[in-house]
Amino acid sequence: MLYFRMLLIMAVSFYTTRIVLKKLGIVDYGIYDVVGGVVMMFSFLNSSMSSATQRYLTFELGKGDKIRLGKIFSAALNIHIVIAILIIILVEAIGVWFLNTRMKIPPDRLVAANWVLQFSILTFCTNVLQVPFNATLVAHEKMDIYAYISVVEAFLKLAIVFMLTLLPFDKLIVYSILVFVVQCIVRGMYQAYCYRNFSECQFRLFWDKKLYREMTSFAGWNIFGSLAWLIRGVGVNIILNIFIGPAINAARGVANHVSGTLSGFVSNFTLALNPQITKNYAIGDIQGMETLTYRGLKFSYFLLFLLTFPILININYLLGLWLVEVPEYSAIFLILIVIDTLVGNIFGTPLMTALMATGNIKRYQIVVSLCLMTILPLSCVALYLGYSPIAVFVLSVIITLIAGIVRFLFCSYQIGFSILVFVKQVLLPVFCVTMVAVPVPLLLKHKMAHETILSVVLTSLIALVIGLCSIMFLGLTTGERTRIYKIILSKIKK
Repeated sequence: MLYFRMLLIMAVSFYTTRIVLKKLGIVDYGIYDVVGGVVMMFSFLNSSMSSATQRYLTFELGKGDKIRLGKIFSAALNIHIVIAILIIILVEAIGVWFLNTRMKIPPDRLVAANWVLQFSILTFCTNVLQVPFNATLVAHEKMDIYAYISVVEAFLKLAIVFMLTLLPFDKLIVYSILVFVVQCIVRGMYQAYCYRNFSECQFRLFWDKKLYREMTSFAGWNIFGSLAWLIRGVGVNIILNIFIGPAINAARGVANHVSGTLSGFVSNFTLALNPQITKNYAIGDIQGMETLTYRGLKFSYFLLFLLTFPILININYLLGLWLVEVPEYSAIFLILIVIDTLVGNIFGTPLMTALMATGNIKRYQIVVSLCLMTILPLSCVALYLGYSPIAVFVLSVIITLIAGIVRFLFCSYQIGFSILVFVKQVLLPVFCVTMVAVPVPLLLKHKMAHETILSVVLTSLIALVIGLCSIMFLGLTTGERTRIYKIILSKIKK
């Protein structure tokens, strides 16, 4: 269900991005991307608590304590209400000043940019209040419901495009209002389902000092991680705006949109996997937890590689076919962002989930987050010295690799994950598959004199076939291969 959801969302997403970019124009599209980023500057408050909510709900489901589960949901909802209020206060106090005095916005679009900021605040706060309900669905592993609501959300976003075409008002302001309306509808659906189907989903004001302290303490250390990811995303985007301007934000926005949509396939896989990792730790099955984590890392890399490699080798032609006007740097930004994501997946979400499950995240968050945060000062230095904005994304890949290695070392130290087993079950298969799958399609692409739709289809199919064969015979164990064959045969018989 999650993959069906993602296919539909991807199709809708690519179409809507094309139309929105065409209707808004490169400058307005860049303004929307960077102004929304001003609000995201304060998302560390929400994302840190979001991880805590997911961990505690899943852990208590694994333990089977229904009474404590209800208390955790109520505490999480109360805390998120406070976070939403704090975000409104902070953005109105700091964000408005920053937008009007420090950012490069054309004077004739400043009023529209301020409208975008206000509705971005409302949209973001609606997302904040939705977190405990999303976490409950994932903890109960109700992935089908999660998928259904996401499909409805995709169609609502498609409706935004048609309304944007029809309505005669300022397109940038209208777009920000419609995005907020869609988010309100989606939150209402999540809330209605959870209230009807899960007994713990009840709003009540109560005070349990120990529980609130435990959850906020966990979230407090998570703030370091949230700030690090914020700086990597929003911070770098703002730096690019200050040094270069909104056109470069449009290029990064397009690249991030494509990369994020493709990465969504992998996030679906890890979304279904994460509750099992946490529940294994809750019942003391460390070996099962380690096996599941390594498989998650390996499979998430293979899934993203299969999706992205055929696209990346034809990226210039595909971007030109997709967009009416392709922002400069979009192609190279996308290639580097995908490489960054692939490297991150080798040391990615399953490892983070395993560490979160332990509840002991203080040292991990401090060390890894400081490592990730170095991207901001290094980017400033590179742009100040006159380097191309491409250098910023190259630096990001290097920092992602270093941070990933450090993350695994924490798993080895705190949980007992084996370095040798990790190399054998994750690094070696990933390396072999990549080295075998990449050269032939690249060489074929290089030999072709002109890009046509036929050459794009041909190189994409060859890349896909070689990638699949490499994964099946070099990336999977005999047991994994046999299980996949059985699943395919059972599907064919049905």
